[in-house]
Amino acid sequence: MTKKPLLIYLHGFNSAPASVKAQQTLRYLDQYRIDMEPWIPALPHSPAEVKQLLSEKLQQETTCRPIYIIGSSLGGYIGTWLKAQINWLHPEYTTRLILINPAVRPFEHFSEYLGTQVNEYTGEKWQLTMAHVEQLKTLEIQNIQRPEDILLLVQTGDEVLNYKKAVEKYQQSEVVIQEGGDHAFKYFDKALPLVFQFLSGRSIDRKML
Repeated sequence: MTKKPLLIYLHGFNSAPASVKAQQTLRYLDQYRIDMEPWIPALPHSPAEVKQLLSEKLQQETTCRPIYIIGSSLGGYIGTWLKAQINWLHPEYTTRLILINPAVRPFEHFSEYLGTQVNEYTGEKWQLTMAHVEQLKTLEIQNIQRPEDILLLVQTGDEVLNYKKAVEKYQQSEVVIQEGGDHAFKYFDKALPLVFQFLSGRSIDRKML
């Protein structure tokens, strides 16, 4: 019996599985009875621990099945690393990645935020250190392999990240640029039909947005 596809949602910086987009994704799966196994991990603050968590999850994959990734903001940066690991470890797997206003080279800016951080969903306080910044560098993927398996969604109104950097990095992938919006990706729920269209391997219908 073939296992159902695994859908991994990676949240952003100071976010959580309870984030709006993560929950909208779960509701969409349930509403349309999409046969995928969702996994929305609470990502550790330490990038080294994030790598360990995701690597252990991959090691548990002993049956070939599609693995789909949705990464928001910092989760998009991590998702790019994760897709590269799957392509290397399991080249036979169908792996597709959705990027939502993703961070590009975040370690270049995180030094500005050193010190006390507060998770906006859990209220947890923690310390961002230079060690975290250095660990982020180890997740960078400079050369994108299989860019055709990536869909980039950006909004020009992103007040946190420069969307043009993501467009440049993922220019060989499918790119959707929406005017306006914000860093949280306004009206993400309306983009979900397009997201799952791409994950299913079909050509996307941009008129759906």
